[in-house]
Amino acid sequence: MGSDDSLRLWRFFRFGNDRSVYTPHVRSLENSYEELIMRVIQRGQGGRLIDFIERESDRNSRFYPLAYTLAVCARSTNQDVSRKAYMAIQTVCRTPEKLFMFLKYCKESLKLKSWPRRHRMAVAKWYTTNPQYLDNPMLLAKHVTKYRRRHGFSHKKVLKCCHPNTSRCPDDIKFILCYAVKGISKARRLHQGEEGKIMSVVDFINDVDTLRKGKMPEDDVVALIKKWELTWEQIPTVHLQSKEIWKALLNIMPMTALLRNLGKLTMHRLLEPGSQEEARTCSRLNNAELLKDAKLHPIQILSSLNGYRKGEGFKSDRYTWNVNKNIVYSLTQAYMMQLTSSSQNPNLPQNLLVAINIRPSMERHVVGIPLMNCKQTATALAMTLKQSQPSTHTVTFGSGDIARRLDFQLSAAGIYDIESALDAVEQRTDDNPVNFDAPLQYAMQNMNAVNAVILMTDRLTEQDRSDIQRAYRNFKEQFLDVSFITVCFQNCEETSPVAEPQDPNMLDVIGVDAGALDIILSFIANRDQQVRVLLEELSIDGRMEEDMEEA
Repeated sequence: MGSDDSLRLWRFFRFGNDRSVYTPHVRSLENSYEELIMRVIQRGQGGRLIDFIERESDRNSRFYPLAYTLAVCARSTNQDVSRKAYMAIQTVCRTPEKLFMFLKYCKESLKLKSWPRRHRMAVAKWYTTNPQYLDNPMLLAKHVTKYRRRHGFSHKKVLKCCHPNTSRCPDDIKFILCYAVKGISKARRLHQGEEGKIMSVVDFINDVDTLRKGKMPEDDVVALIKKWELTWEQIPTVHLQSKEIWKALLNIMPMTALLRNLGKLTMHRLLEPGSQEEARTCSRLNNAELLKDAKLHPIQILSSLNGYRKGEGFKSDRYTWNVNKNIVYSLTQAYMMQLTSSSQNPNLPQNLLVAINIRPSMERHVVGIPLMNCKQTATALAMTLKQSQPSTHTVTFGSGDIARRLDFQLSAAGIYDIESALDAVEQRTDDNPVNFDAPLQYAMQNMNAVNAVILMTDRLTEQDRSDIQRAYRNFKEQFLDVSFITVCFQNCEETSPVAEPQDPNMLDVIGVDAGALDIILSFIANRDQQVRVLLEELSIDGRMEEDMEEA
């Protein structure tokens, strides 16, 4: 595999495309990458590629490139690679949603019309011999009831296609699979003699199925929420207008769901100042261990803070609430705690330049985080990079020839400190073209070395793209081996990427989500370089192999 192939493969795994462009919430393939993956397999490196997928399955920001690659390997005519790929699906596909995505690529992208024997057996074993379900059958029950349909597949459809042999399965797994295919009534009738042994699983499925299908008194719904610790996604919409239902959910609500629903909880008057619910919620938001365990990203918390303090829903003004200042303060504290803990990266280079374009249009919403505008998102990114590397230089620029240093202090109210600093900057209101060379001139005059440039703007025209590329080329004549990251907060589909196809040190981020910052930090901290080297090694000692008979 040549360097071009390894570069394309790295970009495909990291960004979901063969360009150096990251766009939030993209979950589908732009092109076919089967030939690229098959070249790796033909050189005898399919097994190492699958090992890579297993290692990266929990760390990669996007799962669909891994699912697609695993599907190509599974349907390869190389028997050893196919066998190893099918064995890996229990490790890589930890939830039904990921399994169904794998099956979707087997069917659609690879034109799989029927299920060969090896395919049927591997999918059947995902249900019957999966260690996570053998150790905890209730987890399978929760997954079957939560992930009912995804990517054009359902459990009923999959189980009918793979015909699992359940003769050696535990009774509770037999019951769950029977329920998925035949429904609760037939499952209970067929397993009458076994219900005493698996009463908890039977009761859970029966209660959730009854709640989903029919009308149930409010008190009974509250009792089921407390009994099974149900999430708000499992509650029918008709019940989510009740204060008592939300009160029951609040006590056991996961942190991510809590952030999403603070407005609704306040609207239902559950977070009144001085109430026990308010005190419990603030305590959870300020618990560093809970925040760490929930793996909340600072930008997720900041988006929730920004949406909550507006006092109304983003999509509908039907939802309004009186903002609780204690909740706002707790969210600010949570943001600062996660900012400190998640920004610790010993591999981050010291010499970073963060450049923020200032103009009135930076008040527009960001693609990927509709509750935040461009200026607030630039604020969050600048704060995170400053926290990660205190020696970071942050500047603002516009149409003038000079980029101005933006100094700010990180404190308990840090988000407001830097927003105030940005507000104090005189915004560019003229129609003159942006001088993208200004921040790079600042670096040449004020920085002895530069490892990475992160340039942030709201939108890009074709002229902007050309100007930035020219400025980057001139800059590289003085500073070698620099990483260039261009962050554009709004879609520019008509504009070509700034990142040049053959330059592995350039990256475009179009829109921002929680994964974007991780992509940026990983890119400039050389973790991506390590992945590129690993993929490049797939070409070492490669040997062409004859394709075998299709499995």
